[in-house]
Amino acid sequence: MLTLIAAVLAGIAFVVLFRFLWLRGASRSYGTLIAVCAAVLVLALALLAATGRLHWLVAIGAALLPFLRRLIGLIRYLPFIGSLLSRLHKAQAHGPKGPSKAGVMSRQEALDVLGLGSNPSRDEIVGAHRRLMQKIHPDRGGSTYLAQQLNEAKRILLSERNA
Repeated sequence: MLTLIAAVLAGIAFVVLFRFLWLRGASRSYGTLIAVCAAVLVLALALLAATGRLHWLVAIGAALLPFLRRLIGLIRYLPFIGSLLSRLHKAQAHGPKGPSKAGVMSRQEALDVLGLGSNPSRDEIVGAHRRLMQKIHPDRGGSTYLAQQLNEAKRILLSERNA
């Protein structure tokens, strides 16, 4: 039990030291905290070494050593990855913003999908559809869902103009 507590304390002290010394640079205001964390880390590692439990920490450190240079370079991407994951989580929670009312797209939704004004001509509808379809066609790496939305919007607006 004592070795487990020592391992946890060593891990916490290492993380605190890493954040203050490596990521932010040594700061005078955190001098006491850095000294205490360094002392805890040294004592915990000494306790683990004395009880013969340090071997797994050394093995993990040796295994991670070749990757350490690349891992340090990836630290700058952590905020981007966090924001990307939060956006993905929000998108999954809310679902795709598609047609309302049991799959039927309204006229206003069709105009929004094609990016048109309130009273577009036939040529404007066809031109907007063609321009957007060239960008998001599934054969060019686009989304099948968005292509279906564009086709549905074009169909609704053209059928409305013909009627």
